[in-house]
Amino acid sequence: MLQRGISGEAGLTPKPAAPAAGGLLDGARWWRPDLSPDDRAALGMWAAAHLALFVLAWAAAWVYRATPSHAPLTGVFEHWDAALLRNIAQYGYFSPHSTANNIALFPGYPMTLAAVHLILRNWVLAELVVSGIAGCFVVVSLSRLAGGRRVVLYLLTAPAAIFLLVGYTECLFLAFAIPAWHAAARGRWWRAALLAGLSGLVRPDAVFLIPALAVMALTGPRGPRLANAAKACCALAGPAAYEIYLTVRTGTWEAWAKAYQAGWDLHLVTPVQALKTTWWAAFRHPFSAAYAFEFQLELAALAAMVLATLAFLWWHRWPEAVYCGLAALALGTQTWYQGCPRTLLVLFPVWIALAGLDARRTWVRYVYFSVSAPLAVVLGLLFLSYQWAG
Repeated sequence: MLQRGISGEAGLTPKPAAPAAGGLLDGARWWRPDLSPDDRAALGMWAAAHLALFVLAWAAAWVYRATPSHAPLTGVFEHWDAALLRNIAQYGYFSPHSTANNIALFPGYPMTLAAVHLILRNWVLAELVVSGIAGCFVVVSLSRLAGGRRVVLYLLTAPAAIFLLVGYTECLFLAFAIPAWHAAARGRWWRAALLAGLSGLVRPDAVFLIPALAVMALTGPRGPRLANAAKACCALAGPAAYEIYLTVRTGTWEAWAKAYQAGWDLHLVTPVQALKTTWWAAFRHPFSAAYAFEFQLELAALAAMVLATLAFLWWHRWPEAVYCGLAALALGTQTWYQGCPRTLLVLFPVWIALAGLDARRTWVRYVYFSVSAPLAVVLGLLFLSYQWAG
């Protein structure tokens, strides 16, 4: 747990005077009048991102149609994983109506979506509300963790930012993961373990987050280090509970891995083989140019993860290096790179580091926004027009 990053930029430990962010467990306080100017600015940027989303949805409904009619606006939001997650929320994992291999997706988001659907009877509206409310916690807690609002702008202009706004799991994961990190940085280890465990019911990325929290405990100055690391490791109960459930239902502890391989053709390979296969798909393939573009983005995103890991190691920011490094290792040792832009999205230390560099080196913002913002628009249109899965 470092108080300051390289060259004096803000680290991941909150400023002492900043109001505490308790996470989802203290949800009522977010709506009190004592929200700071940075909190209000972060929420304003989140609202602006939704306005941009609806503009892109309107464009996607008309621009990519060869017929005079437009696509239904609600239809542009529910593609690929969003449809799979909705199927789980409707029918569960083992119903006759369940989609094959859907056990590869964790239950936290479908359970939340099913609960919201009890009130909002339209599935697409329920999906947008889940992401919308979770995002309020994300942007405020991220702003408080970084010590300023600028980091929110970096997150919301990330190339894969569209997946924070639609019926995907990234936003709900961050709504637990960022407050978990904040709680750990403040020495509240049981709260951190609870929130990290809940994030482990939403996405498998918690398996990268929890070791990082343990490293934070072992390298931090507060309290008994081994005891705090043990508390952090208790968060593994979240993903372990889902694994136990699958083992009981299927009779094999490999159920998740087998579904992941059968549904997405992803299995363990060497880093060299994964790089060769992805490079072939990006530049030496018989596929369409759009398909190649997706793999080029995968290569760029994984390269960004590796670069971030090396930077954090250079700065001696060990928890951040573990979080990013484990994610890069996992994605870089599967059949080919897949899901890298979306995983980069949930590596919030990267966005905090960029915002910290921006405070000292203004050229960082110009380079970042000139590359990332156009990509965010392109990827948003590709997803909304059913041409890119992320």
